[in-house]
Amino acid sequence: MNNDNKRQLEQERQELNTLIGKGVSFEIKDVEVKTQSRFFGLLKKHVRNEVTRKYTINEPTLATLDRLSREWVEFAIDDDALKSADGMTAARTLARTQAIRCARVIAIAVLGEDRLIPMPGIGCTRWIEDERKVDELTELFARTIKPSRLYQLYSVVNTMCNLGDFVNSIRLMCTERTTAPNRIE
Repeated sequence: MNNDNKRQLEQERQELNTLIGKGVSFEIKDVEVKTQSRFFGLLKKHVRNEVTRKYTINEPTLATLDRLSREWVEFAIDDDALKSADGMTAARTLARTQAIRCARVIAIAVLGEDRLIPMPGIGCTRWIEDERKVDELTELFARTIKPSRLYQLYSVVNTMCNLGDFVNSIRLMCTERTTAPNRIE
């Protein structure tokens, strides 16, 4: 039984490493509107085109992980409001606000470091988040992704962050040891 558990844990670790290495791709169908001018520009016709866009969630860098953590800290669920007589109204309000936040988490994970803009300064370069880019992608995801798919992508982002291994490595570095740790791998 012990060998089976070790083998299963090792297989899960290999699958996680494969997932992290390759990333996870997903597609979204969106509508793009193009304007066509007619009769010397006096009349305009709007043509709707269905477009499929492909996005990839890769392993986040520490800066992206920090930004995702800032979003996760803002998640708040009031259990008392959900249990009250007006629980459905509270649930609808909660679904709206937290769905937008989940779409924002996915947008930040998809953009990764591409969400940062370098701003040269005196002696150093500051990196500022491109809020417009993040907001556009959040709006797209909130508009096009269904709740079941949103949950799946949100779970993928949590998996890709590999928080368990990160916290364990910090825990090992912080504890004061007099002996060498037992290696698992």
